[in-house]
Amino acid sequence: MDAIKKHFNASLIKKIASKFGTPIFVYSEKIILDSIKSYKTAFSKTDILFCYALKANSNNSLCSILAKKGIGADIVSGGELFRALKAGFEPQKIVFSGVGKTEEELNYALKSNVLMINVESFDELEILKKVASKFKKIANFSIRINPDIDPHTHKFITTGKLGGKFGVSLKEAFRMYEYSKKFKFLNPIGMQVHLGSQIYSVKPYVMAIDLILAAIKKLSERGINIKYIDIGGGWGVDEIRGMRPPAILAKAINSKIKHLSGIKLIIEPGRSLMASAGILITKVLYKKKSGDKNFIIVNGAMNDFIRPALYGAKHPVYSFSRNKKKLKADIVGPVCESGDFLAKDIELPLPENGDLLAIGSVGAYGQSMSSQYNSRLRAPEILLKGKSEYKLIRKRESFRDLIYKEVRLP
Repeated sequence: MDAIKKHFNASLIKKIASKFGTPIFVYSEKIILDSIKSYKTAFSKTDILFCYALKANSNNSLCSILAKKGIGADIVSGGELFRALKAGFEPQKIVFSGVGKTEEELNYALKSNVLMINVESFDELEILKKVASKFKKIANFSIRINPDIDPHTHKFITTGKLGGKFGVSLKEAFRMYEYSKKFKFLNPIGMQVHLGSQIYSVKPYVMAIDLILAAIKKLSERGINIKYIDIGGGWGVDEIRGMRPPAILAKAINSKIKHLSGIKLIIEPGRSLMASAGILITKVLYKKKSGDKNFIIVNGAMNDFIRPALYGAKHPVYSFSRNKKKLKADIVGPVCESGDFLAKDIELPLPENGDLLAIGSVGAYGQSMSSQYNSRLRAPEILLKGKSEYKLIRKRESFRDLIYKEVRLP
């Protein structure tokens, strides 16, 4: 809550809420720039490319801030590739990941001259060969390894354990690399792992790098020279205290790769760059009691911010009320689901109907995972530039937006 008070001026937030309505996402440009600086400083002695994971938040204005600072992009769909190019990310700094890329998406990536395509199955490699051969385009690719490492995070955001859908075993990867040598349009240049999200220990990363280094040595002996080691993202962000210092991660990684030459490191931060930069402003509609439970009903809901319902995430809540009386309550929305809550058992100043609440650390996986469930309008987005300047970077949807793509039968 201190971070919310420090970076988001209460009077300015009230002014924005009055002008644009609620719920509304508000972002701090300063926090985004500080996070970028933190990463760059930590890895200043490393040959590295940072590729922002667009899935965290793909707003064009926010992405352009990163692109202008020389950050690359990690994308997982043709739509994200389109967004990345429109935001100004350089094609040669874009890595195309994802387990289910279509022929059309692979074609789009090759035509766009992305840095590399991160292949996640033998079937995909064959389709990539087919597309590359058809258009006579060299397909630079990496292979995503599933290292069977448990990062001890939420099961829905664990992606490096065997039995999951992501990546391939080392044995399968070697088969794929050997297979690619037969075709002039397939060019293996990288090896990737991504262990999951919200990882607070360097140990899983160190284990993964040890595995990659051993694999790269074997590939070199077979005439396959890897130029990029991609360790994914997932560096932890505490919802209250913010990102864990990346210097901790840099120290552990550099101790493993400092002897390498001719190999570039890729890290794909997403949530760690964006989460702390955003808050969701919502308005108190009603208060009620059910049994021994107090509820504060607000106009923000799980369609606006689904992380608490989906992951059990606990985000800080700041009240703009000056009431000295406290209330312990669940913050819930209007959506017709018992899982529609933004916070549970939160103690805060007793709000009056119409008061504002701020949900913290929503810059990542807030707007990007929002929906029109219950035919609710997706919220607008505001970017704070300095202490008093702000600009609208996404308009609130209208009722017409709910149906304009639908085709009514006669």
